[in-house]
Amino acid sequence: MTIKVFVKLLLCILVSTILSWFFPYTGSKVIDYYVIINIVITLFSVSLAIVALMITILDKYKEKVTDQKSWARESTHVLREICENTLGLLFIIIILATASILEPVISRIPKFNVMTLILLFSFILSLFIMFDITYSIYKLVIHLKDLLAPVDNRKLNLSQNETYLVEAYRFLDENHKKELESLIRTISLKQQIDSEKQDSGAL
Repeated sequence: MTIKVFVKLLLCILVSTILSWFFPYTGSKVIDYYVIINIVITLFSVSLAIVALMITILDKYKEKVTDQKSWARESTHVLREICENTLGLLFIIIILATASILEPVISRIPKFNVMTLILLFSFILSLFIMFDITYSIYKLVIHLKDLLAPVDNRKLNLSQNETYLVEAYRFLDENHKKELESLIRTISLKQQIDSEKQDSGAL
């Protein structure tokens, strides 16, 4: 367990304990077992769908990214965070299910409403988890945008002639674009062969 997760759990327990001690939630429309369990199950389903969607998006844009190492590192980190948060929601569901089974025992604990504490803890922690998932998606989108964004011509230090060539390429139709690309590859290969011949001759 990381320090971040430990602090988050400790904060949720502390806040839940204070709220359950000072405020009665009898008859509350939100802090109710059936409401909380439905919220958490819904969030869990949404989180699973997000994981599946993220995997599809990452696979789709993988080939369009030039910096594969950076892309793999960032995407793996974000996916791990989302999966960990999804497991956290599953953990909350298990806690709620266990609390429901043990409710006859829990309700006998004097001077403290443990069931309310569990409901508050589950609700607050699930909100923290959904915030983390949302922020993880935000980081992934920003990183994807940066990696797929077209490079500024000024950063490439393009000459005036190179800029004209790029602009002319954009006006070509698909057939002529392919023809130009094929011609460039041919010229590049010819240059490489000529360079190797010159190196061999120098030896």
